[in-house]
Amino acid sequence: MWIKKCTSLVLTLALCLAGAWGCVPRLAPDVPPGVALAPGKYLTACYRAPDFTPAQAVYNLTPFAVATAQGTPGAPFQELFMQELDRAWRANGLKISPQGDTVVNGVIQYVAIRGAAVRFLTGKIDADLVVSGSITRGDATLFAFQDRFSVSSPIKPGPPAPKEDELLLRLAARTFAAHLLNEMLLYWPPAEGK
Repeated sequence: MWIKKCTSLVLTLALCLAGAWGCVPRLAPDVPPGVALAPGKYLTACYRAPDFTPAQAVYNLTPFAVATAQGTPGAPFQELFMQELDRAWRANGLKISPQGDTVVNGVIQYVAIRGAAVRFLTGKIDADLVVSGSITRGDATLFAFQDRFSVSSPIKPGPPAPKEDELLLRLAARTFAAHLLNEMLLYWPPAEGK
């Protein structure tokens, strides 16, 4: 009898968790008007102007605003996110200057840490990230992007690791920076006539 009650309680809890996970917002991209996004190879969706050459530009990285943060404060994540974006830009040999004519701006539409309450059962936590933005020069949009993904901690069941949330959020920021730069730098325009 006791086993039936526990089993039904666990199944009810699992259904509630699955229902809550299904309620995670599916945000529409925040892109400039007149730009149509298409599925990307690395990003969820992107637009690229035909004459955009990323290696020749001088970039001005503006802070991405955090619209919605759950399970983590928005301001520290924004700082961590911008550090990772700056580090990735420099590691790939791209020029950054506050006076740069090519402006990178965007919005962190959603960032969340999930699974902290049931970490003792699952042995991991997850971070969800939705980011959108654009790269512009004057009034011209050179590149627009939207990315949506989740990353999981590789930790086993037990007590939380020191700064586990911060490490997972840093991994999410690095993953986004890699997706964005791969889409920008590894793009090969189609050959003429094909």
